[in-house]
Amino acid sequence: MIFYSLKFCKLRYNHFSFMYHAIIQARMGSTRLPGKTLMKFNNVTPLEVLIKRVKKIKNIKLIIIATTKLKEDDIFEKYAKKLNIKIFRGNSKNVLERYYLAAKFFNSKNIIRLTADCPFIDQFTVTKMMKLFNTNKYDYISNTYPMPCTFPDGSDIEIFNFKSLKKNKLEAFLPSDKEHVTKYFWKSKKFRCYRYDNLIDLSKYRYTIDIAEDFNLFKSILKKYKNFLKLDMKKIVQFIDQNPGLIKYQKNIKRNFGWNESLKKDKLYSK
Repeated sequence: MIFYSLKFCKLRYNHFSFMYHAIIQARMGSTRLPGKTLMKFNNVTPLEVLIKRVKKIKNIKLIIIATTKLKEDDIFEKYAKKLNIKIFRGNSKNVLERYYLAAKFFNSKNIIRLTADCPFIDQFTVTKMMKLFNTNKYDYISNTYPMPCTFPDGSDIEIFNFKSLKKNKLEAFLPSDKEHVTKYFWKSKKFRCYRYDNLIDLSKYRYTIDIAEDFNLFKSILKKYKNFLKLDMKKIVQFIDQNPGLIKYQKNIKRNFGWNESLKKDKLYSK
């Protein structure tokens, strides 16, 4: 009995000894909605909403914006200073390299990958996934990949360690691997991966920001829930159910449609 009690205590201690760095990729040069992550509503931006929500999650030691060296992305320097977080600037095309060098520069051991166009990531889900990562020997866990997933589009969370990220960086070679950062993790089958699924399939819901209509939905959510720090996935889903007119534009939108161009490049690369 004493042995098992001590073992349980050790597991709990290990949980609290794990520290994470959240690396958020962001840029101004979106082709479909330029500057989307810094578009203001009620004097707040999607990036600011995301960062302030992430700051409420325990065991995240550092928050880093990973942006490009392009002149148009100088503005993120100002935001990093304003929000008291770190910034790393790297390759505008090879996002995988940018992530790897950011993690290397800040000595990141355990990394939570987030994107600035998903401001409403669910804090409870992040915490649950961190616990799963802590107590299992996974190289990579996600609530979205590989598809199909059960979470809304806009709640994407991925966790991996630096050792696995380095292997990914050294081995991944397709354009889509370099643009989408984590595809090689689950596609190559060389890593111990785990997909965290929701009990109820909520994949039909969408609140990522990729086009102008998405930003209008973002504004509607903030109008309803002014205290966005306490806003969770359940409340957003309920709000959308109660206001179906807000998402009529989504009827013909397919999840990850932005991947199409890089997948086309893969075909050219392999010829």
